[in-house]
Amino acid sequence: MSFWRLAWRNLTLRKVRTGLTVLSIAVAVSVLYILLSFNKGYSASLKQQLQQMGVHVLVVPPGCPFEAASLLLKGGKPPAYLGEDVLQKIEALSGIQIMAPGFMSAIMRDDRTDIYYGMDQRTIRLKNWWKLKAGGRWFTNDQQDGIVLGSDAALTELVINQQTDPFTPGQEIWVPELNRPLKIIGILEPTGTQDDGFFYVPMKLAQQIFRQPGKVTTVALRLDDPAQAGVIGGQLQKLEGVEVITMSELLGTQQRMMESARMLVLAIVFIAIAISAIGVLNTVLMSVFERTREIGVMRATGAGKSHVFSLIWLETLLMTGAGGILGLVLAISGSGLMEKLVVAALTRVKFMTVNTHSQLASFDPRIVVMTLLFVLGIGLLAGIYPAFRASRQEPIEALRTE
Repeated sequence: MSFWRLAWRNLTLRKVRTGLTVLSIAVAVSVLYILLSFNKGYSASLKQQLQQMGVHVLVVPPGCPFEAASLLLKGGKPPAYLGEDVLQKIEALSGIQIMAPGFMSAIMRDDRTDIYYGMDQRTIRLKNWWKLKAGGRWFTNDQQDGIVLGSDAALTELVINQQTDPFTPGQEIWVPELNRPLKIIGILEPTGTQDDGFFYVPMKLAQQIFRQPGKVTTVALRLDDPAQAGVIGGQLQKLEGVEVITMSELLGTQQRMMESARMLVLAIVFIAIAISAIGVLNTVLMSVFERTREIGVMRATGAGKSHVFSLIWLETLLMTGAGGILGLVLAISGSGLMEKLVVAALTRVKFMTVNTHSQLASFDPRIVVMTLLFVLGIGLLAGIYPAFRASRQEPIEALRTE
């Protein structure tokens, strides 16, 4: 009988104990795989969203831009604005391909917050991947009326108006702040970013709604050479009354926050895996104690210490390998459901900005191999002591044991 068959037979003789140990390993491996997969997917999604913005440098009023964004989402007003003099100074700098000013503010409704974004043709040029649904169009620079709905904003309006048929260009929505309706001239196709939730209006109309003539809240810049973001950012910093953010800085901040959260969760997972490793050690060690006479017979009939060591070690590897494969199967097959639950939880508590249109948990062979190698490494370490103890038993002493 080969070592593999003998090791497998020994494990199946104690089905309940072996099964529970394999299950504990499978649970730990599932959690490890899902966390690694989610981390990779979230990083890729975040980087893609920032790159899709088409923005290399962002100029905002002084103060923390993250606090200002949080204030907007709660229906507050921006704490500061940029004036036309700042726009003229920015436009005078060289190396800027597109300068797209924007006016963002929010209106708190009874049951929701509407975020309005005032813009002109420069923003449309900046975000040249935007597409409107059939029949839609963008407003021109001299147009001072009309509204384009983001895909999510259009769905929200349907619910509020208790309307079942989708909006189409030519219909109107009521804006209490203007005390009149605005005609819908277009509906944005889903982008998978925060752009889907905005109400887009001409710049002057946004300034009129929020009573801030000539003011903007942000200036997005696309550069001729993205590598010059640091140099141009330094020039912008010299302007009075502005704060400059490069997309690399924003991405770095988000990634550092995510890295801290990931390290905390991975520490918890490693503790769970360590407990599983102790469980494997305990299972194999108990098996060795129960098979003392069997091991003594093996030694007495010619099996060497290396044979006994290899057999016990192989049993450990088979157990951890089976647990690892089962855990990976469970994680991969259930990743879709787990993604929905995690995204829903993160969105509810606002712990992270999660793009609900992105696939965060996707199959990655490298993560599969890394997870499997990790669990096999645990098996190798956990099996050393039981295998060493079994191989050190003397035949005569082992045969005397009842």
